[in-house]
Amino acid sequence: MSGGAVPQRLRELDPETILWLDRLDSKQREALIWAGRLKPEQRDRLDDFLDMDEDHFQAGFAVVKLWTRLRWLGSTSMWIILTVAGLLLALTQIVDQLKGPKP
Repeated sequence: MSGGAVPQRLRELDPETILWLDRLDSKQREALIWAGRLKPEQRDRLDDFLDMDEDHFQAGFAVVKLWTRLRWLGSTSMWIILTVAGLLLALTQIVDQLKGPKP
C-alpha cells in the first residue's frame, strides 16, 4: 500500500458508513473490532442477549451469580470435608500410636 492510498475494504464501503466509522472514538472502534471477530453463532447469541427486556436481562445475571456461588460453595465444601476427614484419620492414627500395642 503506498502512502495516502485508501485500503480496498474502505473503498467498498458506502460514504455514510465511512462517516459513521470516522465519528467513533477509540473504545468504540475496539468494541467494533472485537464484535467483528466473533463467530456468527456468538454474534447471534449476543444479539439475543442484548435484545432482552430489563427484567430478563437482570434475571440472567442473577442466575449466573447464583450458579457461580453454588459452584464455589460446592468445590469449597468438598475441600473442607476432605480436609476434615484427612485430619480425623491422621488424629486417630496418632492416638492409636500413642496408646501403644494392645495387650
